[in-house]
Amino acid sequence: MNDVRKIIYGTIALFFAVLVLWLSLIYISACGLTLSCRQAAPKLYGTPIPTLIPAKLSAPTQYAPPTATPMVGLPALTPETEVNPNANPDIARPSNPGGPGPAIDLTGNADNGKQLFATNCQLCHGEEGKGGYPNPGSLDGTIPPLNPIDSTLVDPDLKTYATNLDLFIEHGSSPEASPAGAAPARFMPAWGDRGALTPQEIADVLAYIIGLNK
Repeated sequence: MNDVRKIIYGTIALFFAVLVLWLSLIYISACGLTLSCRQAAPKLYGTPIPTLIPAKLSAPTQYAPPTATPMVGLPALTPETEVNPNANPDIARPSNPGGPGPAIDLTGNADNGKQLFATNCQLCHGEEGKGGYPNPGSLDGTIPPLNPIDSTLVDPDLKTYATNLDLFIEHGSSPEASPAGAAPARFMPAWGDRGALTPQEIADVLAYIIGLNK
């Protein structure tokens, strides 16, 4: 009986001895042979409050909005230029009255205008606006070509040029407003007044037509 107790007590004592040795090894590896254990403290690689360091910040730069992209292949329209569509009576005008629409102050995209022209205008004015289609009852018996366009509509000032064309697209022509003796079978729709084309789409068509008449 005494032998069994000796074995149990010896096992317990050995366990505690091993535990103390293991904890000692851990402490020595972490702190070394010192009681302060400074080696275990985390090292600081920078100031914990960097905002206390005085610094001079550069003044913020003012945001500059991007400039509008000009017409494809054409200079941008100049909104500052005032255009009077009735200033020169010799310039061709549609039979329906009205002034220029908002399209002349927008930037047109000739590539998009080409697609719009093919969908809406090519049926009457021909491919690339070259015309050649008859129009019985009109003054000259044909639908006017847009390439080349009526020379009176051309102007070195791009906005004036665009306005001369825009009046036709915005307001169109109608048999009721045509000159005496003219009763055309086909007439120009009022794309703008009817809302059939948006101002941006009209600006795109203007860019395309002007591009055809370089």
